[in-house]
Amino acid sequence: MTQNGTGGSGVMTLYSAVLAKGAPASSDTKPSTDLMKLKKALRDLMVQYPAGVTLSKARRSCPLLLDSVVLNGYASVRQLLASMPDVVILQGLGVQTFLLPVDTKLQHRTSLDSGVVASVYG
Repeated sequence: MTQNGTGGSGVMTLYSAVLAKGAPASSDTKPSTDLMKLKKALRDLMVQYPAGVTLSKARRSCPLLLDSVVLNGYASVRQLLASMPDVVILQGLGVQTFLLPVDTKLQHRTSLDSGVVASVYG
């Protein structure tokens, strides 16, 4: 018996069986897969537009941004994108929201820190 009064060996057997076979497919794994696909699509979009892109253009270019499964748990597309600071950085508000690739923002900030003013819109 374990400390909580349940048989520990049965749990370990079940856990070992899952490890051996792999976790069964479930709807819980789909959102993370779709989120990974969205991140890849956004990175690809940022490669096409290294100076950034408007939110409306990103919505047209990445259909996953409008997928209800991906948006589940987020109040808006903007909130979803804000949760991905490793992929994009948001600037502006409303219809003027602009997505920047993470490295562009860092290069811009580095240029400003060194005293050289550089525009990311360029």
